[in-house]
Amino acid sequence: MATDRRGFATVADAARAVGAALDVDLAPRELAQLARHHRRFDLRDDRVRTRLREGVQAPDILYHACTQAQIDKYRGQGAVRLPGGRPVFLSDDENQAWRAAHRMGGTPRVLYVDTARNRRRKLRLQRSRRSGLYLARSLSISDVLNLQPAFAEQLSAGGIPVTLGEDGRPRMALIRVTRRSGVTWEVAKGKLEPGEPPEWAGVREVQEEMGVDCDFEVRCLVGLVRYGFMAPGGLPRLKTIFLYLLDPRGDMAGQFRPSIREGIKDVRWFTPAEACAAVTHSSLRPVMQRARRLVERQGA
Repeated sequence: MATDRRGFATVADAARAVGAALDVDLAPRELAQLARHHRRFDLRDDRVRTRLREGVQAPDILYHACTQAQIDKYRGQGAVRLPGGRPVFLSDDENQAWRAAHRMGGTPRVLYVDTARNRRRKLRLQRSRRSGLYLARSLSISDVLNLQPAFAEQLSAGGIPVTLGEDGRPRMALIRVTRRSGVTWEVAKGKLEPGEPPEWAGVREVQEEMGVDCDFEVRCLVGLVRYGFMAPGGLPRLKTIFLYLLDPRGDMAGQFRPSIREGIKDVRWFTPAEACAAVTHSSLRPVMQRARRLVERQGA
């Protein structure tokens, strides 16, 4: 979906993108009526955009550099809080956090902060324009994943097949999944098997979930998605998903047989812009935007 510099798209384009994401037929006049009465949208004549949110929208996981001695103090306080009211600094780059921790003079540690949970509690974060770091007054220990009992990391991988449409322009394949929370459009993905390289797992998950027999060549790693969640039994987990662009070795036309037992109801080709608009989970959107830029620059 093409937008101008202010983020506006035509109502017709937006209706097609929203209709594809929700798997419904949505007329432009219906979308315009929705936008006119919904505070999340700005409607200007025949153009519409989502209203810009106030405040800072941080990634789902941020990283806090510290030492083991500081962690002991945090546990005693029941919160990540620094003396003298100094702000708690958080980075969106784990490597940057580790470099900072190694300069602190003690045993270096990096904490994984579940900012998605913080957002649900409306915790306000600020961001330094100069350094790009996020700042908080304090953080609850319950929001620090690797300070919880039985914490573990979970590795997953997924793939985005890319091909050319009938118009000669690239298309990207997504899956439609039915969950308890509703219907979502997602990237095919799943957990790594023991000893399995992430890129192999990404290809395998696409073959299994989309139900395709053809093989794929891994074009490139698009990026990582990280977020926290609670496994059955209330066990805290940090999930890391490796996402790859995949080029099919052969024709994929008419080959999709979605894995019903995995809750997958449909597989569909989207233009790169439509795919970015269709994905439901906010944690996927930045990496989908990177995938779009790569595909539009390189082609299929």
